[in-house]
Amino acid sequence: MIGMMRVILRGSFPAPALAIALAGCAGMWFAEREPWRRDAELACLQSGAVKEGPTVSIVKAINGPGVCGADYPLQVAAIGGSARLGFADEVVPPPGGGGRRAATPAAVTPAATLACPMVSMLDHFVSDKMQPAALRWFGQRVVEIKQISAYSCRGMNGDPYADISEHAFGNALDMAAFTFADGRKVTVKDGWHGAPEEQGFLRDIHSAACEMFTTVLAPGSNAYHYDHMHVDLKQRQGIVCKPDAIPGEVAAARAGGRYGGRLRPTAQVYHAVAH
Repeated sequence: MIGMMRVILRGSFPAPALAIALAGCAGMWFAEREPWRRDAELACLQSGAVKEGPTVSIVKAINGPGVCGADYPLQVAAIGGSARLGFADEVVPPPGGGGRRAATPAAVTPAATLACPMVSMLDHFVSDKMQPAALRWFGQRVVEIKQISAYSCRGMNGDPYADISEHAFGNALDMAAFTFADGRKVTVKDGWHGAPEEQGFLRDIHSAACEMFTTVLAPGSNAYHYDHMHVDLKQRQGIVCKPDAIPGEVAAARAGGRYGGRLRPTAQVYHAVAH
């Protein structure tokens, strides 16, 4: 990086281009990582919200280049088993005796490098929102989540001149596709305007994400998110949720199709909206 800056400063670019280059790099290369990020990672781990186990491991700290990195990054191969990852198959006795197995987590492929607060929130999101939506629309659990970007030292939307991305701190995840227990695969790219049940599922998890994360971007938000759903926990005033969240029933009704045989509730709602 120093060598590159020397080349720039020797006059490889005219003055206006030099000013743009320096302005674009400043957010990434010359700023310090905010202290709250390390504090949040440490507090998350100390709380027990996420623990090491078969699907989660603490990896070497990522320090740079520049402001990029995480002090206690986690590599996550599956998520959504329970709030305390790594204990997904333990027997949990319900009230009244007996026993049940906690939910099996969904595989994350490829394994994602993320900060602890993001892992904790994603775990709740998958367990409490995504899996119920999957059962509702398909009668099947999600067994695999395909991610296309977790930790990545870059500017927003891959633009080196943009503000630093939350991906640069392991504080964001881009989800592109979901595979169900029966082998069915729903991609964000095709499913967003696809079959009614696909639209219903994707819109329901998009709406749920907007209740849990501070930034949620999906197809229709901008040209960069046509094929995936981005979620992050950026510290900001208010919440960014694009496009506007709508109920899955509304999306399915607009698609003009019929509910699949496996979908259990709200057929009446569909007909009310459709007609």
